[in-house]
Amino acid sequence: MDGLKSAAVQLARRTLKGAAALALHYSGARELLSAIQRRAVGGRRVLILSYHRVVGDFAEEAKHGLPTLNIEQKTFRRHLEVLQESHDVVSIDDALCVLDGTRRAARDVAVITFDDGYRDVYTKAFPVLREMRLPGIVYVPSSLIGTDRRLGHDRLYLALSKMVQRGIPPMGVGVGGEGERWLVDAFDGGSSAYLALERLISRRPTPALLRLAEQLEDRLGLTDVRVPDGQLPMSWDMLREMDAHGVATGGHTADHTVLTLQPIAEARREVAQCRAAIEKNVKKPVRHFAYCNGYYSAGVVEALKSEGFISAVTTEDMPNVPGADPFALKRKVLWERSSTGVLGAYSKALTACQFEDTLMMLSMQEPVIGARPTRFDEPEGGAEERLSAHG
Repeated sequence: MDGLKSAAVQLARRTLKGAAALALHYSGARELLSAIQRRAVGGRRVLILSYHRVVGDFAEEAKHGLPTLNIEQKTFRRHLEVLQESHDVVSIDDALCVLDGTRRAARDVAVITFDDGYRDVYTKAFPVLREMRLPGIVYVPSSLIGTDRRLGHDRLYLALSKMVQRGIPPMGVGVGGEGERWLVDAFDGGSSAYLALERLISRRPTPALLRLAEQLEDRLGLTDVRVPDGQLPMSWDMLREMDAHGVATGGHTADHTVLTLQPIAEARREVAQCRAAIEKNVKKPVRHFAYCNGYYSAGVVEALKSEGFISAVTTEDMPNVPGADPFALKRKVLWERSSTGVLGAYSKALTACQFEDTLMMLSMQEPVIGARPTRFDEPEGGAEERLSAHG
């Protein structure tokens, strides 16, 4: 019943947003609202788009992993075509110059980013970018590149989905101890596998979640499961080729670690290890970073600065305006359904409204703030949460 209710609510919201987008787009109100906001902020805005996987068949890939990470190649191309109607697509370095006032822009500018280093970014997204001659940046977890290791969230989502499909309760999977308590908490209220995953990632430290994933895979017989090649990481050769054609490489920790859930000393090690590995293999300085899960803190920002990074992106869905903090850059996270309109098909009007931030201006979408407390080591070896001054 809860699942049906949730689906109904999502359908109603999608219908409302789709209908509003049609009205705003074809009445000219979208352009008017954008002009008003540009005047209010005193300059050109910077839109940073965030993608994960670019796939051939959305429905097929949704059978094997998180659907909210996927966008079909044809939809991705449509996004870029619509984007170029209202924005100039630039590199992250050029975007930073627009924000700090050292470069003037004739129109709003946009940056195309990818998180996690999935292989199908190389096989499906990169050809589109090359054909359209557009720059971008891919933020990668360095220790996975060049391996067949899967990201922790993909492993956990598959295991949690199998628990739901097989009707296995959190206390029946046999992991015991701390992991069992975490699963009980994650599935509280009869939540879906997706919501359970979100709760785990936002509340529990990444190294412990990787151990939980290993336990679940063992208990559920998923150790040797075959996954689509596109869900595996890229190689260093792929990243070097992309870099040579304007798609830069940025840092995304070593093991895709949510840094604000780690003691700050561990966070610093993750940042340093990530930077060193990328620079060694891509043969260029790495200066840009993406926070896993979009979470950041004052301590994490200082760690990035000390390692020579000059920018970092969140997943806070808000505009970047002149004078913005380069270590708290906002991004719009997109997937296949982000541009699905009233009738369940691709909507150019909705896509354009997403890019112009029209729905946010009308309070039809709400940003999720990524600022978190810094987690400090205590002298005794423990840790405490303290309120950060950042964000």
